[in-house]
Amino acid sequence: MQTPSEKVARSISIALWLITFVAVSGILVANGLARSVTPIYHAAVEHWLAGQPLYYGPKEFNYLPSFVQFFRPFQALPKPVGDILWRLLAFAGLFIGLRNFVALLAKERPERDFLLVTLLALPMCVSALRNGQSSAQLAACLVLAAWYLYRGQWTPASFWICLSLVCKPLGLPGLGLALMMFPHLWWRLGLGLALVLGLPYGFASFDYVSQMYADFAANIAACQVPTTGRTFADLNGVLRLFGMELSGRPLLLSQVIAGGILAMLAFFIGQRGNSLEGALAWLGLTGSYIMLFTPMNEGNSYVMLAPALGLWALWALRQGHLRWAAAVIGISAAMNLLPEFVSLSSGANVAGLFVQFWYPLMTLFFLAILIHWILQDVLARRHG
Repeated sequence: MQTPSEKVARSISIALWLITFVAVSGILVANGLARSVTPIYHAAVEHWLAGQPLYYGPKEFNYLPSFVQFFRPFQALPKPVGDILWRLLAFAGLFIGLRNFVALLAKERPERDFLLVTLLALPMCVSALRNGQSSAQLAACLVLAAWYLYRGQWTPASFWICLSLVCKPLGLPGLGLALMMFPHLWWRLGLGLALVLGLPYGFASFDYVSQMYADFAANIAACQVPTTGRTFADLNGVLRLFGMELSGRPLLLSQVIAGGILAMLAFFIGQRGNSLEGALAWLGLTGSYIMLFTPMNEGNSYVMLAPALGLWALWALRQGHLRWAAAVIGISAAMNLLPEFVSLSSGANVAGLFVQFWYPLMTLFFLAILIHWILQDVLARRHG
């Protein structure tokens, strides 16, 4: 039976999720698709149905052709119903995934712990949920995939990992790290990837789909080149503080080296089998790599890291690692609160520039904590 404090915590956390969803839906009803990215998705479906090109440069549609089929049911519904349901998909996935993990981590006070995770994770998700950015759906896929990885249910885990790739090509690092960490996934992810790539051929001519894949490859390559006048919230956001910026081959080299290091760490932690810590490590490493080393990340992209921050804070707290818990809670709080303070004191434009170095800087701190724990775990098991 729940204690009064547990009932209060449950009411507050559910209210926060419901109020956020109602507010986002209200904005859509009142303002239509203003300040939303979903018009790009609607246009892509229309172009596909008309047999027209999907790709018009890095500022437009940057997704696999299979994304068009994923979004088609939402595009077919009246506005704003389809757009509200699109956002509900992300809300539901994030809520269910986080709640599943909290129920596992929290033995004595699950509702208070879920409130803590909500306070740490939800604020960083709001912007992506509001503007319909598919980063929120990708984040939901990652959390649900991590849950099934922990449970050793390889087929549903593979489904969510492959669906994350449909949501955004940025899901690719998660797929690679999962292969290194969980060898049972190899044939399942191979089959899932083949289905993701082959699906569009069932909805248009072979020549048209093949051309779209060629255009997609060229478009993704263009995304790697910094857009004139635009800067992003990735590793370069930190480097710009020191008058440096990676591009071209140095950027590619940094991506390959970082990917190789994280892949080795994933392999070592994978020796645990399908453990809770292994699943959370995959979630944290994936989110950190995407934020720091993939192109064109903005402040709202950090919805893909927010669940890992909340869950790792709770894990450290429940394992008695109070200094680690305090550090991760501090990182999450700093990411949630400081940009708001800067916005109130100096305006939204300054806050946007602040986020471009502050978010990746905090991500580097979180990644350092995560790597430290993995190395400690590996050494402890070798000497055990």
